[in-house]
Parts: sequence; C-alpha cells; structure tokens
Amino acid sequence: MADMIGAVIAQPGDRLLRGVALAALLLAAAGSAGAHGPTAPESTVDPVLLQIDEPRFLGAPLRRDLRLIDAAGARFSLDDMLGKPVILLFSYYDCDGACPLINRALSRALSDVERFRIGRDYRVLTVSFNKHDTPQSAERFAEMTGVPVEMRGGWRFAVFEHQVDVDAFTASVGFRFFWSDAAKAFLHPNALVLLTPEGRIARYLYGTAPSAKTIEFALIDADWNRIANSAAVIDILTGVCYSYNFADGSYRINYSLLAGAGSLLLGISLIAFGAIAYRRKIRRASHAG
Repeated sequence: MADMIGAVIAQPGDRLLRGVALAALLLAAAGSAGAHGPTAPESTVDPVLLQIDEPRFLGAPLRRDLRLIDAAGARFSLDDMLGKPVILLFSYYDCDGACPLINRALSRALSDVERFRIGRDYRVLTVSFNKHDTPQSAERFAEMTGVPVEMRGGWRFAVFEHQVDVDAFTASVGFRFFWSDAAKAFLHPNALVLLTPEGRIARYLYGTAPSAKTIEFALIDADWNRIANSAAVIDILTGVCYSYNFADGSYRINYSLLAGAGSLLLGISLIAFGAIAYRRKIRRASHAG
C-alpha cells in the first residue's frame, strides 16, 4: 500500500497534496530501524527526503565495475551494459505495488517506441535495492511483470553481487529509500534513470506511466551523437523543438525557441527576397538603357 501511494506522489500534480501524502508515509516509516534498510528519522519528517537532487547528480559518472547477478544467475558488471544508452530502474522484487506497475508500464511504452530497438540501440537494467533479494526472486519478478520474450535480450533483472554495494550505488544515483515497519514496505521514488553509453547520468523520468515519446526523447538526450548518426536531421530537430521540463519530468515543445527560429527564418527570407527584387530591378534598368 505504501508503495502504491509512492506511485501517486511521484506523478506530476499538486505539490501540496503530494507533500502531505509523503509526510504521512514517512510518519508511518519513522521508528525503530527495520531489518530491510534505513528508516525515516524519528525527529524529522520531511517530504523532500525522497526527492532526487538532480543538479547534484546529473552528469555524474557511475561505477562501471559494479558487480551484478541477473535472473539467470549470470554475473556481469555495469560496464557490460554500457556502450549504448541504458534505462536504469530500481525496484524490489517482493513489491506488490508500484515496482511491478512501473516495469509493466515501461514494457508497454518500449513496445511503442518505433525508432529505437531494445538491445540494438539501448538496454534496460532493473536492479533491486533490497539486500534480501536473490536471482530467483528477480526471475519471479521478471515473469510477474510480463516483459515480452523479445525484450529480454536487452533487458536484465538483477541483484547486487555484493550487498555492501547497495547503499553506495543507490546513493551515487541520488536514490533514497526507507523501510516502513508499519506498512511492511519500502518507501522510494519511482523514477527511470537514463545513462549515457559512458555511464553518466543523463536524465531522470518520474512516475509510473512513461510515454513512448518521452522515452524516445530521453534516449536522444542520453546519447545524442550515436543515435543521431542513424537519423541526424530528425534527432537534431527533436532536440531543438522539445525541451525537458524539470517541474513535472516531461518533454514539452520549446515554443520560445521555435518562435525565435521562425523570426530568424522570416528575416532571412525577407533579405533574400529583397536581394532578388533588387537584382531584377537592376537588370530591367540595364535592358531599358
């Protein structure tokens, strides 16, 4: 239940209502330390505890040698996932709320992404922040989310090989989570983290229902050069015409830039038209003479 409320407050909307809901959750989480992970501090209940400090983490390089184990029991490093943009998603595998919901929603959205193909153009990594999860629970979670077989080649569900890496890696991404003894669930933000092919944080997308178009724009942001090579003109226009809105975690048409570009084109057109008209006038005058 707590995770479902977390999904609601992660959606764009009224900040006051989200703050009240989050404060209620953190009150439930406050108390003695849980066996699963950190709990919200007793003396301070602040809705910003789960917010990601984007200016601090955007562009930060992640540990490429981080060791993971996937649902099939295969060991790999984060470096094995890189070389292409990566969509990183934190979940915990016994969650019955927002975690399977956002993984299912991501799967549906990726099915509608037409220009880029999972595995070929980008990869997806779902990793658990619950130190009690195992490759077996990762496999059960993957089956529960219903990710299509054709996507599994580019999408890995994994756990940390070394539990000591959980806190350090999540902290390096700005991802905070708290265990609620009252709700018997983790409180955490619902966010997709877009990584560049070099392993730097490029973008955060919030909520449990990302759209295919938003993901497509974010992939272009994460790896402008490599993806742009396959459709340079389209990607350049996309990057110019749309800007990322940090307030609600979505892409919007950049009206001011389009207006400026329109004015510039109009000015160039008027100058060109004037030059052509002047040349024709000179030519008529010379013929008349």
